[in-house]
Amino acid sequence: LQKERAKLQFLVGNYTTETSMPPWPTAPNGATGKGTSVIAWGLDSTFLLIDEQSMNSVFGQYKGHGVLGYDAAAKQYVLSMFNNSGDRLVYNGSFAGDTLILAAHVPMPNFPFDQKLLWYKEGGALKLRALNDIGKGFTLVLEEKAVPASQGMR
Repeated sequence: LQKERAKLQFLVGNYTTETSMPPWPTAPNGATGKGTSVIAWGLDSTFLLIDEQSMNSVFGQYKGHGVLGYDAAAKQYVLSMFNNSGDRLVYNGSFAGDTLILAAHVPMPNFPFDQKLLWYKEGGALKLRALNDIGKGFTLVLEEKAVPASQGMR
């Protein structure tokens, strides 16, 4: 169990974030945003506590709180994420190499879809990619680059 928790250490930090979203029907020019992300161990280093805040031209002010840990019985990582839009998703997954891949079914009224989150390190940055599948395969809908807040964006 300690080994599985230790794999999450790469996420820990206080970050400044830049988000980009490719063009899509409701945002033909795509979108960008800036924010912060604080990821820290909590509950006796059993779970990672996530606090995200950002502003972008599509969703406006975003605030999200999450709890990420390892479920030993299910042998998978579990992220429970809540945000100021009322979403309360539960993602499950595992590592593929150095990438944490988590998946959830998003029960949007009249438009449910599947979503994957990919978290990995690239150089000194923490990267998060969100991909949605509306029945035609997964496509990139969001990419976030996070650098330690003390460094700022370059």
